[in-house]
Amino acid sequence: MTTEVKPRGRGRPDEGARDALIEAATALFIAHDYADVSTDEILARAGVSRGALYHHFPGKLELFRAVYEASESRAVERIAQHALEADGPFEAMIAGALAYLRDVETADDLRRIGIMQSREVLGWERWRDSASKYGLAIAQATLGAAMDAGVIARRDLTTLSHVVIAALIEGAVLIATAEDPAAVRPQVERVIVDLLEGLRL
Repeated sequence: MTTEVKPRGRGRPDEGARDALIEAATALFIAHDYADVSTDEILARAGVSRGALYHHFPGKLELFRAVYEASESRAVERIAQHALEADGPFEAMIAGALAYLRDVETADDLRRIGIMQSREVLGWERWRDSASKYGLAIAQATLGAAMDAGVIARRDLTTLSHVVIAALIEGAVLIATAEDPAAVRPQVERVIVDLLEGLRL
């Protein structure tokens, strides 16, 4: 799905410039790959000065990282809501995982920025540092709760969380890059559910 990019008028005041830059860059990075988006395009859409950009971000890469982290934060909020509505800790794990995979199919920012561009643009270390704040945190919370409730075997929480997140991300890549994401998502869901069911006592 292509997102139409409509420029904002220039002259937006510096107050709120950071949010304007993130909003503008989000739309542009959804519509185009990172390398194909210029800072001039971002500034034109945000309606802020180049000085305002460099006041908030050292450059385009750091702005992309802020866009990515904002997108991840929104995704985590949606996923956490589904987990909180589940009947128990194991059900919360399943609900959170399925919500994430649905988001990959339906949320343009998660698919285009979080899945398809973030690792390549940020590089492994920066990407992992940012990803650890979001997906890993919710995985540790849900898996830890399931361990505490005695519904899955107690294992090293950090190791288990990393392995589960890795499986989810690779499943997400399959969905995001598929010609028909809606057809691929149920296949990925079945595998992820089977993996999580294998942890159940």
